[in-house]
Amino acid sequence: MDSNKNNIYTQIIKYTGILGSIQGISVMTGVIRNKITALLLGTMGMGLMSLLNTTVIFISQATSMGIAFSGVREIAACKDRGDQGGVERCAAIIRAWSVLTALIGIVVCALSSKWIDKLTFTWGDHSLHYLLLSPSLALMAITAGETAILKGLHRLKALAVIQMISAFGALVITAPLLYFFNMAAIVPIITLIALATMLATIFYSFSTVRPRIGDWRHCYARWKKLIGEGLPMVKLGLAFVSAMAMGSASELIIRAYLNVKADLDTVGLYNAGYLLAITYAGLFLTSLESDYYPRLSAVNNDIKKINELVNYQTEVSLTLISPMMCAFILLLPAIVPLLFSANFNSAIPMAQATALTMMCKSACLPVSYVMLAKGDSRIFICLESLSYLMTIAGVIIGYNIGGLTGTGVGLTAAYAAELTVNSICLHFRYGLRHSGKLITYFALHMAMVGAVYASTYIPDNVTRWSIGIGITAVCTAYSAKSLKSNLRR
Repeated sequence: MDSNKNNIYTQIIKYTGILGSIQGISVMTGVIRNKITALLLGTMGMGLMSLLNTTVIFISQATSMGIAFSGVREIAACKDRGDQGGVERCAAIIRAWSVLTALIGIVVCALSSKWIDKLTFTWGDHSLHYLLLSPSLALMAITAGETAILKGLHRLKALAVIQMISAFGALVITAPLLYFFNMAAIVPIITLIALATMLATIFYSFSTVRPRIGDWRHCYARWKKLIGEGLPMVKLGLAFVSAMAMGSASELIIRAYLNVKADLDTVGLYNAGYLLAITYAGLFLTSLESDYYPRLSAVNNDIKKINELVNYQTEVSLTLISPMMCAFILLLPAIVPLLFSANFNSAIPMAQATALTMMCKSACLPVSYVMLAKGDSRIFICLESLSYLMTIAGVIIGYNIGGLTGTGVGLTAAYAAELTVNSICLHFRYGLRHSGKLITYFALHMAMVGAVYASTYIPDNVTRWSIGIGITAVCTAYSAKSLKSNLRR
C-alpha cells in the first residue's frame, strides 16, 4: 500500500472512529429513551409512535426538493475551488428553498391528514394527530437545509455536537412528557424534538455561514431571485428526494400492512427489531454521509479514485461492523429485556435475522453513494425504486411465510439483492470494480456473522453459547489483525 492509499485508509478510520464514538453516545441516550417509551407505552404505544414518526419523515422527504443532497454537492464543489463567494451564494439559495419547502410541508401535511389516516389505520380517527404534526415538517425542512451547508463545508465536529445535543434533548423531552401525559404526549414530543434539533443546527450553521438579511423591504424580492437561481440545484435534488421519499413510503407501507394484517402490537415489535438491528447499527455508518460522500463528490470524475474510495470505505465498514453484529446476535436475548421490556422478546428472532442485513448494507451504501456523487439521477431513481420494491416484497412475503422472524429474513434477502444489482449496474455504467481481496473479505465476514446466527438455533444452551462466543472471538481477532495490518503499511 503506497502512502496515498495509506492516507485514505487512515482518514476513513479516523472519521469513522470519531463519528462512531459520537453515535455511540447518541445510541446510549436513545436506548434510555426507548426503554422509557417501552415501559410507559408498551408495544401498542411504540407502534403508534412508529407510524406517526414514519409518516412525518415520509412527508418531510417528499416535500424537501432534495436540497439536503444537491446542496451538499454544490457547496462541497465551491469549497474545493476555494470560492468563498460561491459558498455564501449556495448557502443563501439553500436557505431560501428551505423556507419554501417548510411552507409546502405544512400545507401538504395539513391537507392530506385525513387521507393518511385512512391509509395507516383501520380504527378511530387519527387525522388530528397528523394535522398537529404539520409544524414539525417546517422545523425539519429548516434543519435539513442548514445540515446540508455544514456537510458541504465538512464541519464534522459541529455535526457531531448537534447529534449529541439532539440525542440528549430528545431524552429530556420524552421522559417527563410520557410520564405525565402518556400517549397524549406523542405528537408534542415529535414536534419538540424537531424544534430542539433545528435550534442546535442553526446555531452552528449561522456561525459558519452568517445569513445576510439586508433591507427588510427587499427581502421578498431577494428571496424570489434566490428561488429562481436554485432551480438547477432543485432539479437535480428532485431525483434524489423522489428516491428518498420512496424509501420512507416503503417503510410506511410495511408498517401500515402489518397494522392492517395484524395489529399495532405487531408494528411495535417490528419497529423494536428494526430499531435494534438497522437504526442503531446504521448510526455507525453515518460517517458515509458526513465524510465519505463529500470526499467522493470531490473526485466524481476520476473512476480510479472512486474505486479506491469505495473499496477502502467498504473494507473499513466491514472490519468494524462484523464483530459488532456477531456480538449483537449473541447477546440479543439479554439486550431486548434490558432496552425495552420482556413484552418485546418476540422481536428477538426477527432482530437476529435482520442483523445479517447490516452486513449487506455496509457493503452496499459505499456503492450507492457513487450515483449521488456523480449526480446521475436517472440510474439512481431506477435502482433505488427497484430496491424499495424488493424490500416491501421481501418483508410482506417473509411475514406471510415466517411471521415476524420472516420479515428479518426478507430484509436480508432484499439488501443482498440490492448489493448484487447495484454492483453489476455500476460496473457497466461507470467501470466501478470491487477488488478480489474485498470480495473475499466480504464473503469471510458474512460467513462468520451467518455462522453466529445459525448457532442461535442450537437447542443446547452450552453448545450454543460456546460456538457463538468462539466465532465472535475469531471474527474480532481477524478484524483487529486486518485493521492493524492496514494502518501499519
